[in-house]
Amino acid sequence: MLNMLRMDLRRMFRSRMFYIAFLCLTAGILIMIIMLHTITDPELREQAIDAGMKFTTTNDSDFDEIRQMSETEALCSTIYSGGFFFVALYVVAVLFICSDFSSGFAKNIFSYNGGRWRYFAGKMICMSVVCAVWIAGSMLVFRVICRICGMYFAPDEPGVYVAFFLGYLLIGAAYMAQGLFLSVMFRSEGAGIAAAIVVPGGILIVMVESMLGNWGLSINDMTLYGCVQNMTGYLVQGDSFMKGAAVAGVWLVIWSAASLWPLYKKDI
Repeated sequence: MLNMLRMDLRRMFRSRMFYIAFLCLTAGILIMIIMLHTITDPELREQAIDAGMKFTTTNDSDFDEIRQMSETEALCSTIYSGGFFFVALYVVAVLFICSDFSSGFAKNIFSYNGGRWRYFAGKMICMSVVCAVWIAGSMLVFRVICRICGMYFAPDEPGVYVAFFLGYLLIGAAYMAQGLFLSVMFRSEGAGIAAAIVVPGGILIVMVESMLGNWGLSINDMTLYGCVQNMTGYLVQGDSFMKGAAVAGVWLVIWSAASLWPLYKKDI
């Protein structure tokens, strides 16, 4: 498994999609920081209004709240709370895993090494490493862009950064297990990319929630998309950390078991 993991990590960090996707995340952070800087700076805000931009509020206290956010709160408000981070991660995972089947690489692996659980473990570790690198990288990029744009957000306690890192890493691992299941089950890059937009992007959950809302029901807190919101709620509002982590852990186990089933049952 270690040889397979080293090979996957080498392939991943040499692939262009890894860096292109991270550049997209960087662009997302840059756009959001520019927007926050524009609406919180009185002069820039007036220029934006003169240029035709409209704001939903003109209350200075609302802009003060933005300026008083901590680093993790501001970062959560850029690429995490809306699922943008996990959409990019999901797409990279699907393209990476599906390439094994489209190229015949998976068949060669299983012909010489029948331990399919090793394949699963290697892919999960590889994608978890990618998720960890992106989380740490997003923190660094966010801080650099803030300095360049003249924005300042208060630093958090070390424990908050640890919770930020571990919480989103756990959710990312659960999403990767789901992406692995879909990739092995359908072996279609198109289906995987569509799932990346619909699932971590929140489109499916929002649609289901709107329908269930007619009967006063809600499943949001029981979904991975809801975990992202709960984790963001913990970091921004001080809600329970375990609320999101526990649900993400359950989904990680469920999707891991689901991923192993087609690996052993389907003819690869």
